[in-house]
Amino acid sequence: MKSTSFATGALAACLLGVASAFAVAVTPAAAVVITSLPDGVKQEFSLHPRSVRDPIEFGDGVTYQATTLTGAQTTSYFGYTNSFTFPDGTNWGGGEPFAAVGLQSAIMSFTFDDPVSALLANFIWSRTQDTMFKLRAYNANGALLESLTFATNDPAYPKGYYGFQRETNDIARFEVEGYYFGVRDLSTFVDPTAAVPEPATWAMMIMGFGAAGAAMRRRRAMLTA
Repeated sequence: MKSTSFATGALAACLLGVASAFAVAVTPAAAVVITSLPDGVKQEFSLHPRSVRDPIEFGDGVTYQATTLTGAQTTSYFGYTNSFTFPDGTNWGGGEPFAAVGLQSAIMSFTFDDPVSALLANFIWSRTQDTMFKLRAYNANGALLESLTFATNDPAYPKGYYGFQRETNDIARFEVEGYYFGVRDLSTFVDPTAAVPEPATWAMMIMGFGAAGAAMRRRRAMLTA
């Protein structure tokens, strides 16, 4: 009876150790909304003289796509340098390539081949519609990491630079949702010192699983003896 209790206790301890190690590996880091990224690397938009519809790869392993709110591909501008005028008189262009959608609600997504810890972009949007502007960051599994949502006419959020910064390189996709808006000057940052599971943590996990399996086998042997 004592042997069985000991095996059960050992199993519980091993599983607890495994759970603790795994928690260290996957606990999400906190995100911070930023308005500047001094160490960011600019992801140059490839030039396109007309509107686009298909996904476009650009920069250092970044893929751009624009869809409707229901996920269907839609037409947008990407790498456009000509005039793009907003109701307040703002006119983007002048040779700086940008991405934009006109008189429609849409979602722009920027997917990174290698996840980043921070990103920043310059945004402009129309204030004439009673709509919301939304920024979202996701990890490689599609889990929402962080978001920022505000009314397009909220004076607390002037047009300009916004982004996210995290303690781990886990931002795999960045989305922008709104009506009649533009994006340019996308920069990203990969933190070489970002927290990752240490080799010792992985070793603990493997040892924990092995010990848990051994304890279960001993317990079964005792029960059938």
